[in-house]
Amino acid sequence: MKNNNLKKHLFKIILLTFGIYLTYNYFDNKKKIANLDYGIKANVLRKSLNVPIIDEYMTAESRHDEFFGNRWESWREKPNSDEILHAWKVVTPSENEQYVLDKEMDAYRMKNENGIILQLNIFSKIYNDSILTRTGRIVYHTEPRTNIELNEKDIDSVVKSWNLNYLIKK
Repeated sequence: MKNNNLKKHLFKIILLTFGIYLTYNYFDNKKKIANLDYGIKANVLRKSLNVPIIDEYMTAESRHDEFFGNRWESWREKPNSDEILHAWKVVTPSENEQYVLDKEMDAYRMKNENGIILQLNIFSKIYNDSILTRTGRIVYHTEPRTNIELNEKDIDSVVKSWNLNYLIKK
């Protein structure tokens, strides 16, 4: 009789166990993300260096199983009209334990008056958590794709015109 009861409820037991595992894993990952030195904790340092921050609407991803929380993504791919969307961020933490940040890549998207989506890519290199160098690129999401390479001065000009003033390097 016990054997029949076990067979009858085995699927429910397995499903419940799997659900508990997924719930635990979700909250464990959230805790790990909150404790990453190069994650949201580093936003104060990023702002002081004029590096794009991890926005509150972004979620951490694990890119190619490299290291946890090195890719942050918006839940949307395309911006609304009159909006600058921080689409994604890739963080490479410093291998030197004395420092937090090393390299970061960010993508901002906006829709122009013609409905064409422009993407601003910013490539940041941080030295000793205190010095920043940047290069960038504007990508037009049209066919054929058009790319415009940007230097530091060009990046400041674009971020100013997009009202991303905290990114202007003075």
